[in-house]
Amino acid sequence: MDGSSGFGDIYAEDNDTGWIDEYATRIEQEVVEHGGGDAPQYGVTATPADANTPSEARYTVTGGDSAFCMQVTRTRSKDGDYEPPGIGGGQGTVTVPSYDFAVTTREGGC
Repeated sequence: MDGSSGFGDIYAEDNDTGWIDEYATRIEQEVVEHGGGDAPQYGVTATPADANTPSEARYTVTGGDSAFCMQVTRTRSKDGDYEPPGIGGGQGTVTVPSYDFAVTTREGGC
């Protein structure tokens, strides 16, 4: 997940925190799908911290007998923005914002 990128909501403001809950679901799915080894294959939860911001979020990730703190930093990447063509193939008026994600983890809760 570290080094990944994704598109944001075209209607969201720069101070939007809606991505935080969506990212929690992504964490849960990725751990189950790619965890391997001792990682649980179900029952993983990623609980967002209360003090998250539009650009940084912390999650307590639990599953089985383990807990980890995952910190996710989201940075706007205007170079990766997508501008779909307008009607008839002309220049569009909508910009889909692109974001880059940096992820770090440590054992224990947040």
